[in-house]
Amino acid sequence: MLGAIIGDIVGSVYEWHNIKTKEFPLFRDECFFTDDTVMTIATADAIMNGGRVDDFIDAYKKWGRLYPNAGYGGRFGSWIHSDDSEPYNSWGNGSAMRVSPCGWTMNCGFYARTGCWPPNGWEPVTRCAEVTHNHPEGVKGAQATAAAVFLGRFYKEGHAFDYGEPWSLER
Repeated sequence: MLGAIIGDIVGSVYEWHNIKTKEFPLFRDECFFTDDTVMTIATADAIMNGGRVDDFIDAYKKWGRLYPNAGYGGRFGSWIHSDDSEPYNSWGNGSAMRVSPCGWTMNCGFYARTGCWPPNGWEPVTRCAEVTHNHPEGVKGAQATAAAVFLGRFYKEGHAFDYGEPWSLER
């Protein structure tokens, strides 16, 4: 989650002014957080409050209204400020940009013991995405990002680690 937020802030000044070099300052005075940071925090909030569909809807609307000028897309911004809680079939990248906290809910210990994907793996990811981005491509984008977060936790320099029980706030 911290990596997602730092990446958002560092990349904020390049979003509409792309560069083609690996040599650039990480933090400039002009850097700022965007809607991706706000919604990543909202995702963590939703998970910590139960991770149910309504928890995601409530968190996205609450955080979006707290930071109304963070740069949301048109349909998402309208959804935040409406009384409607139905998804709008988006296939944009918003679901992938906010999903990183879901990668921390997946059970690395189960994967280490069995070699199988954690049985709870896709449930929070799918809920996180589908409350707005219920187009199959929107869900796939969220799944790809969450899988990368999960596998990044599990592998380090090609070695697997057994992290034991699922992530919890007590850790």
